[in-house]
Amino acid sequence: MMRENNLDTSDFSLLQLSEGPHNTPWAIAVFAHNAAKTIQHALDSIDLTTEGKDIAIYVLANGCNDSTVDKVRNSAATIDNLWLVETRVADKANAWNLFVHDILPEQRVEQLETFFFMDGDVTLVQNTLPLLASALDEVRSAEAAGAMPASGRDKKAWRQRMPVSGMLAGACYALRTGFVQLVREQKVRMPTGLIGEDFLVSWLVANNAWRSVLPDDNGARCVFHSDAEFAFRSLSPWRLSDYRTYMHRKWRYTLRGIQHQMLVLLLLSKGLRAMPRDVKELYCNGPLPSRLVWCGLDTPLRTIAVQWIRTQGNRN
Repeated sequence: MMRENNLDTSDFSLLQLSEGPHNTPWAIAVFAHNAAKTIQHALDSIDLTTEGKDIAIYVLANGCNDSTVDKVRNSAATIDNLWLVETRVADKANAWNLFVHDILPEQRVEQLETFFFMDGDVTLVQNTLPLLASALDEVRSAEAAGAMPASGRDKKAWRQRMPVSGMLAGACYALRTGFVQLVREQKVRMPTGLIGEDFLVSWLVANNAWRSVLPDDNGARCVFHSDAEFAFRSLSPWRLSDYRTYMHRKWRYTLRGIQHQMLVLLLLSKGLRAMPRDVKELYCNGPLPSRLVWCGLDTPLRTIAVQWIRTQGNRN
């Protein structure tokens, strides 16, 4: 096992669990936090959707205190080129930083054609990865390609919103290697604790404010393929445990919206050098969100979230 220290984030370990080709054209990061119930299905779905293309699979087990790591180790018996990254920090943004900046050396990055990202609680529909790769190949200007939901009560509306807004779903998307190299060169690291890394990735793809060199092609930068899909278990009104999950998600979605509003305003006004190391720093230095925003039935929850953020900023 190879161990490395990252002074900007946390200690992590990297272990290759099964053998495979060294110079694969594809690599995928699978983010897993206490995903023991779903990680095996997620990994199996990757294996079924590559169409014979060699891929290196990196499972980023972040802050797991269940049997996720054991499940991943057991998967090595049937899945080639499987790698396990363990970090004590239970945070997806931090895990994203590790994969993009610290896990792969520059020489390996240059060998890759496409980077894929997915959550450990979803499964990929057949051909999803090849379809995302082909979407990038077909549009020269594209830097990101997004998969679409195959399940969920809001599936239809979600699928309609994504191409219009250019908003990737963190459950599954692909990035062109050139874009990842630019992120590495500019040392763009997400604030630890940021909820919804997909929003920031989508903003970076669409925005020029952080770029050292402007793209020479004005075409679409974020594309979607309707047949590239991911599936997940929808919450059920008949499961009591799902009500707690639903309220937890509502709170995180509310915080996410405010966090990203503060972060974008901060970056637009002060540039990339103002990128906070974590959300505590964002709460201290970012533009304070207004309490007086009407958002329908979610207004009381947002008001509580704004006050909580203001309190956190004052405390730190």
